[in-house]
Amino acid sequence: MTQVVDLLGYDRIEALASALAFAPKRARFIFVRHGETEGNRTKRYQLPHTPLNEIGEAQAAEAAKSLAAMKIGKLVASPMARAWRTANVIAGTQGMIPEADGALSERFYVSLWGKPIEGPFDWNWDPDGCEPLATFVDRTARGVARILADDSSAGDTVIVAHGGTLLVTCALTGTHLDAAHRRNAVPLRFERRDGAWSATPIG
Repeated sequence: MTQVVDLLGYDRIEALASALAFAPKRARFIFVRHGETEGNRTKRYQLPHTPLNEIGEAQAAEAAKSLAAMKIGKLVASPMARAWRTANVIAGTQGMIPEADGALSERFYVSLWGKPIEGPFDWNWDPDGCEPLATFVDRTARGVARILADDSSAGDTVIVAHGGTLLVTCALTGTHLDAAHRRNAVPLRFERRDGAWSATPIG
């Protein structure tokens, strides 16, 4: 079964994100987590070049199908292979090329790359040799805020990234997702109405 993004330590992500300015010009955007990888399936800390597996390729194609009828004006993705591939599958149905933004990269668990995730996954754990949570939230939140501050393009803005990026985005917008919507390659429409954000699946 495709891995659900864990929430242990999410309260710390919320606290860190709440200290940052978030005033997007766009009142609507779409977020897509990358398709499944073997690292997701076997629960390992993933290297940047980890590709999609066969299931992940099918999930990316399904996400692209769900978004095919929409007018996408801007498609921004993490340059990590799993997200970049997912973004390119989506872009293929739109006749466009995605933009790479390193701020959307997943948290860098450098000293743990390739190793199994043992026990409950806790975002608030800061292991030696890895990107501190505070650093991750700061650069991710600033990246998402910068992308959504740009309202120059017509059509929807689509962000393709990772589970950690999704949690930071939820913390910024004050939205909460069911477990089913924290799985791989579920397109989510974030909308702001009367000052409050909501997130709903597409397709």
